[in-house]
Amino acid sequence: MRKILFAVALVLLLCRPAIAGTNYNVCFNSLDADQNGVMSKGEFLVAFSGGDVTVFEKADTDKDGAVDHEEWEAYKESQGFEETH
Repeated sequence: MRKILFAVALVLLLCRPAIAGTNYNVCFNSLDADQNGVMSKGEFLVAFSGGDVTVFEKADTDKDGAVDHEEWEAYKESQGFEETH
């Protein structure tokens, strides 16, 4: 049992840098693939294949299932990122 716990802890430790390393400081226009003015969850998952879906959910402040430019910039600002063009 101790070996299993050690193995699980090791895997989580090795995966942590990849998860923590996702850079969300990305220009909104590059995320809105179909240029309809909002980023869907599908577009988010394509742009951030290793990304955390809870980031999308936090950015979607009006909970309409899409993130517009203002929501994305507000999310980035809340995380200490500056707007990129």
